[in-house]
Amino acid sequence: MFKILVAEDDANTRKLMCAVLKQHGFEAYGAENGAEALAFMESRHVDLVVADIMMPVMDGYELTRQLRQTWENLPILMVTA
Repeated sequence: MFKILVAEDDANTRKLMCAVLKQHGFEAYGAENGAEALAFMESRHVDLVVADIMMPVMDGYELTRQLRQTWENLPILMVTA
């Protein structure tokens, strides 16, 4: 099953995105910020990261920089208001 990690600081948006992805047959996980997303990635395989640009602790830009150091071919979809 295709696994997607949603890094989004707004809890309602994160839950909605995960619910919609699950309805369409994806396995979806949520992270509150970039640091939490990186910690999640260290213990699980993910096929796609959907990241908000503006997040506390670590924003989407820094998350992308750090992901590229280890997972250079991982697809990343950036989301912003």
